[in-house]
Amino acid sequence: MTNKMWGGRFASAPAGIMEEINASIDFDKRLFAQDIAGSKAHCEMLAETGIISREDADAILQGLDTISSEIEAGEFTFSRALEDVHMNIESRLTELIGPQAGKLHTARSRNDQVATDFRLYIRDVIDQLDELLSGLQRALADKAHEHAGTVMPGFTHLQTAQPVTFGHHCLAYVEMLARDRGRFTDARKRANESPLGAAALAGTSFPIDRENTANSLGFDRPAANSLDAVSDRDFVLETLSAASITAMHLSRLSEEIVVWSSASFNLLTLSDKFTTGSSIMPQKRNPDAAELVRAKTGAVFGAFTQLLIVMKGLPLA
Repeated sequence: MTNKMWGGRFASAPAGIMEEINASIDFDKRLFAQDIAGSKAHCEMLAETGIISREDADAILQGLDTISSEIEAGEFTFSRALEDVHMNIESRLTELIGPQAGKLHTARSRNDQVATDFRLYIRDVIDQLDELLSGLQRALADKAHEHAGTVMPGFTHLQTAQPVTFGHHCLAYVEMLARDRGRFTDARKRANESPLGAAALAGTSFPIDRENTANSLGFDRPAANSLDAVSDRDFVLETLSAASITAMHLSRLSEEIVVWSSASFNLLTLSDKFTTGSSIMPQKRNPDAAELVRAKTGAVFGAFTQLLIVMKGLPLA
């Protein structure tokens, strides 16, 4: 049995090992909300331009709402045989409303669909990160205000240098996080272009309205070049770059917590809620939370480097 979504000319189904290699559903199912949002915007545009009927559009929109509810309720079964989140949703839509579901894919390829989902997802992630970083800034600023007069040694080369206050030290990280938020904001601006309408790589002959879908999804504008629209991943690299610098700042803060809580420095005592003990030395209080933050920085750096290596060898199409 071939894949019904694309296997019309194929005589047999992919080998089992090929399905294992090709399937992305295990990780791209997290894009379901963005995929459904993009599909709804595309569907509305198709109806408003007369490419599909209002009746068909309403049936598609109702089906997509049902699928969204099923996924959010944990009642949706994702199939690896259908490869990715896009095909899983389209297959379920066909089950719900019949052949009308196929009209949703009019004037759209998986290429511009994937690119749109990814930009929407990155945009949402950046917004979430900005909120989290803002909260961390406020916590550090509150701590700085509380300890505005708390004198502590400033260090160079881990050697006691000049006296400072703990509040002043906390505010140094507030400044770092402000720059981190600025980098994410800049990355979001460049990510906020709509690939919809680029189709596979060279657009479509259907009389679509790209401004319509861009506005509906909150993009600043449609992407200017169809080849670039479907092949660009700069916005991910920029986001990972900003994330790497942010993770480095968090690692520096974590390292200071580890050092300052050690017996050699003894500048602070951590709460039992964020430390662990030793199986052989009951007197120990290990700063595991800070150590884990410091360690997870490597995963962020690795993701950035990995994508750079992937992208350096890809042609536009």
